[in-house]
Amino acid sequence: MNKWNAAAKIAGALTAATVLYNAHDVGVKTSAEHIKHKSSERLTDIYMRSRRMEDLNETTSQLKDFYFRSNADWNLPDKFNAITGYFSGAFKQMASDIVPAVLATGALLGKKSSKFFGIGLLIYGIKYLIFDVMDIGRPNHLKGGH
Repeated sequence: MNKWNAAAKIAGALTAATVLYNAHDVGVKTSAEHIKHKSSERLTDIYMRSRRMEDLNETTSQLKDFYFRSNADWNLPDKFNAITGYFSGAFKQMASDIVPAVLATGALLGKKSSKFFGIGLLIYGIKYLIFDVMDIGRPNHLKGGH
């Protein structure tokens, strides 16, 4: 393996690790948001039902309070929401990072073509640095055009 292919494989490995890390990080954040959102939807409905009283019966009131507290403490739905939220966020981030993921895969798995994928990674990295990190070349909608 020549030095260009080795450099391309190293760049591919670093890019693949970055793409996977970003997907995992977004998955974790989306999971937490998903849990809170779904939990608030579920508990709002249960809370409203627990506050509605057709009579002034103390036993009914205590049973409704117990019903709400037991539902608030029940975390099985949160576990399912965590899983679906994680995969939703991770796959959305992977779809967003499809170009560097494909280039990294090509650089890692390619035999003779890995240096071309490495060049693609370099070009994509420069584009990412200029447009996304330095924010050059994008319209600034905050400046007044008058």
